[in-house]
Amino acid sequence: MIIYFYHNKKKATRLLNDNNQQLPLPSDANIIQQFIYVASQFPNESILWIEESVADLVNKEDLLIHYKTSRYMVSIGNMNHHFLYPEIGYVTDGPFVSVSQQFKYPTWLMQEKAGIVAASVINQFNGNNYKHKSLEYFLTSVARLGQPQGLFCYHIPLSSQIVKDLHESHLALFQFVVQHYKRVWSFVLFFLLNRYENVFSFSAFAKAQFITKLNTHLELAHTKKLLKNYSEFSYEVIIPTMGRRDYLKDVLLDFSKQTHLPKRIIIVEQNPDVTAVSQLDYISEEKWPFEIDHTFIHQTGACNARNLAISKTTEDWVMLFDDDNRFEKDTFESIFDQINKLKCEVLTTSYLQENEVEKYTTPMQWSTFGSGCSMIHREVLEKCKFDMALEHGYGEDVDYGMQIRNAGYDVFYAPEIEILHLKAPVGGFRKKVEFPWTDQGLQPKPSPQIMYHRKKNTTKEQLIGFKWLLFVNYYKRQTLRNPFAYYKRFKKMWSLSLNYSNNL
Repeated sequence: MIIYFYHNKKKATRLLNDNNQQLPLPSDANIIQQFIYVASQFPNESILWIEESVADLVNKEDLLIHYKTSRYMVSIGNMNHHFLYPEIGYVTDGPFVSVSQQFKYPTWLMQEKAGIVAASVINQFNGNNYKHKSLEYFLTSVARLGQPQGLFCYHIPLSSQIVKDLHESHLALFQFVVQHYKRVWSFVLFFLLNRYENVFSFSAFAKAQFITKLNTHLELAHTKKLLKNYSEFSYEVIIPTMGRRDYLKDVLLDFSKQTHLPKRIIIVEQNPDVTAVSQLDYISEEKWPFEIDHTFIHQTGACNARNLAISKTTEDWVMLFDDDNRFEKDTFESIFDQINKLKCEVLTTSYLQENEVEKYTTPMQWSTFGSGCSMIHREVLEKCKFDMALEHGYGEDVDYGMQIRNAGYDVFYAPEIEILHLKAPVGGFRKKVEFPWTDQGLQPKPSPQIMYHRKKNTTKEQLIGFKWLLFVNYYKRQTLRNPFAYYKRFKKMWSLSLNYSNNL
């Protein structure tokens, strides 16, 4: 059942059930206390909040369609009106701040205009931690604390025009940073606001230092799978390879032992020597329990190889894989079991090296993307492509993950499904490549490929925050100790990176 919580930003105005029946309004004076009280009275239901000013504009079905389980939290609004946006980008990296204004997008930036969340989630928060805060502050805090623990949070853009609210004071911004980040980030925010926006918010900064950081451990409901017939999940595998004959054979042997076999494995073998021939004789000489499509080319690069392999796929599901992985016989049964539970279109598995220990324990929205360990549905593949500007560099997998999110999908992480990445010492794609800046005396910083990705996929504030973090961290690793001389040199290196990234 859904409980409809209407409000005017200050207090609840109407409370309705599924049958449109009026329920008694909570007597608490504070809107957050009212919201928590309603959740406590209906602990097994979901709370759908709507601000009265947009009650006629919000399509409740947009919320309910995307609210798949009680582990979801969804809000509707205009992100440009969020009290943290865009300044929070100065201290927050990753994909969850650069929110799409066209499609559903994974983010913990919740809005008070309208949304839905399980009462069981709200009941784990203490309203005393949010005195004199807005409902939007509270909802965003719930999502910010809940997302790393497996709460799936989404923003849906409100297509109708709405009047922009007055922006909250910078006090709420600083308080949120102190309550949800290490305190040092409030100092960084204070500096960058003053440096780039000419905002000297010392009073807000100082007042925020008197509150304490929030730590809330959430217990979330387990997701239930819908069916057990794995034959309905037909999949292919793409593997780019170069110089790893024996490693690739081990991968194929592991696939041949799978309890849920692939229909086809598409291999794109590369060798820059135009006189060379394929090393993979065992593909044709041995029998395999699946079809193998083998292409041998002389153009190197993982982006090109993956795009070529993907173009050959025909099944509903495609696994992006590497040529030096090892995995158990029930790995792909587990993958589809998790896809079934999460009802997702993209799933990335744990991808650790030897002796590394997985630190996560529950499925969650992932901040990156694994191009060697991810299962993707065809409708997503048709909207994304590995960016050739990043060929032979770094960041192509992170960029691909951003393409997925900007197309209206999400990347889920399943830490309990383990694929071992051997990081083979031979072969692979990270060979030395000559770029226009390779022989220059002064090298660009960061690499132009990273700069390209940053400009393409992050907000202006995130790029600035990244610049200053890099400035501080790189100072520790280089030999020039004069800070003023270092500052001048870093500016030149940053400028070089910007210029070269424009030509990628």
